[in-house]
Amino acid sequence: MKKIVTSLLLIMTTLLFAGCSSSSSKGQAGNEGANGDYSKLNIALISDTIGTEQFILQAYNALKDAADKYGFKWTSIECTDTAAWEENTRAASNEGYDLIIGVGWQAADPFSEAADAFPNTKYAVIDTTASNEKVASFGFDEAQGAYVQGAMVGTAFPNESLYGYIASFQTQATYKYRYGFSEGVKSVKPDAKFMYNYINSYNDTNLAYEYALQQKAAGANFIFGGVSASANSGIYQAAQELAKKGTPIYTTGLSIDQTTEENPYIIGGLLKNTGAVVNNIVDKFLAGELEGGAQVLGLKEGAFGVVGVTPETMNYRNTDIITDEVIEAGKKAADKIISGELVIEVPEESAN
Repeated sequence: MKKIVTSLLLIMTTLLFAGCSSSSSKGQAGNEGANGDYSKLNIALISDTIGTEQFILQAYNALKDAADKYGFKWTSIECTDTAAWEENTRAASNEGYDLIIGVGWQAADPFSEAADAFPNTKYAVIDTTASNEKVASFGFDEAQGAYVQGAMVGTAFPNESLYGYIASFQTQATYKYRYGFSEGVKSVKPDAKFMYNYINSYNDTNLAYEYALQQKAAGANFIFGGVSASANSGIYQAAQELAKKGTPIYTTGLSIDQTTEENPYIIGGLLKNTGAVVNNIVDKFLAGELEGGAQVLGLKEGAFGVVGVTPETMNYRNTDIITDEVIEAGKKAADKIISGELVIEVPEESAN
């Protein structure tokens, strides 16, 4: 695969992508879909630097596999900083891509502007919402997974009087996690009480650590880790330190499977599968059915999952806590949601 590295001030002979690297390839020839030969189509994926970041890597691999399957040409554009997104989006749009997919919140504004300037290009963003209705904005139904996680926690800790929750910012977006989790716990333990804290950051591990200690002191033995995949480490540190004192807390991961034998107090977590979202976008695009506006994908589409349930695998399973009964409780809750028997409708967040 050809790889081109550029910077904000370097002009290549054919194409300028600011502050990014670009990888491109053509899918295997001879694949045809219901609408004919896709080999003349060009699709671009714009993201932050991929590296080993699973959130982006899933999307990258899904687009690569789709290109192999359908035969279209594709390019991956990695941005090294937020400022590069606008220039990279315009440069890719000028190249005449048929579809441009952006992964992450940075895509919302530049894609909204480009959608008006380049009407012949389709735009889709993942895990954010563009202000321009011409852009297809794909979000995750976090409340579904949080509900399943809550049902598992309520089953694993049936005798608790208080359940903790630590998140980044107090917004409607994080409220989907909070509401789903609390409703899931209450489906098992209707009289459950909760303690909520927000650190107003995605990376303040110290405050996450302090809040974890405060919630433990208040009586919470389980704390939902809803800050970020990285800043949750403050909660994980508190869990290990408290365990050494014989007073452990248990918690969960976010976005990726963060269970590990080295820290058995991380007993589960929620998963965002950007690969499943890319597959959904590509399938709709090839079928001529990709429409603008906000769209939400969840358990049924495989876009959002719960460690140990959807999928059933875990990096490490603490069987003292995550018993077969707990797994079964999660599966039953997930099945009800997938079948449509249970619909999680999240209200506007209340003041408390």
